[in-house]
Amino acid sequence: MRTRLRFAAFALALTSVGTACTHAEILLFIETTTPTRDVLSDDELLRLRMCESTDNYQAVSPSGTYRGAYQFDQPTWNGVAERHFPWLVGMDPVDVNRWWQDAMTRALWSERGRQPWPVCGKRV
Repeated sequence: MRTRLRFAAFALALTSVGTACTHAEILLFIETTTPTRDVLSDDELLRLRMCESTDNYQAVSPSGTYRGAYQFDQPTWNGVAERHFPWLVGMDPVDVNRWWQDAMTRALWSERGRQPWPVCGKRV
C-alpha cells in the first residue's frame, strides 16, 4: 500500500511540474510499470545512471551506439520495448522521457540483472 501511495504521489508530481502528460498517459504509465516498479529502488537507479551517463538522460557514447541515461543500444532497447512497452519500439532512448528510460531499465534489470551493465551494474 505504501508503494502505491508513493507511486501515486510521484505520478501527481509529474503532472504538477509542467509535463504535458494527460490523465490517460499517467494511467498508462502506472498500469504498465507496475510489474517491474520495485526491481530497482530510485537510489539504485541513480547509482547506475551516475556511472553510465553522469545522470544525463540525453547522453550519447562517443561511437553513438549507446544512448540515454542507461546507455542502451538500439537492439536491446527495442527488445525490451517489444516485451514491456511496445509503443517505445524504434524510439531513440535520448528522445524518450526520463521516466520511460527508468521504466525500461527496471524492465531489463528484471530480465537479466546487472549483466547488461558489466561495470556500472556492480555499483547497484
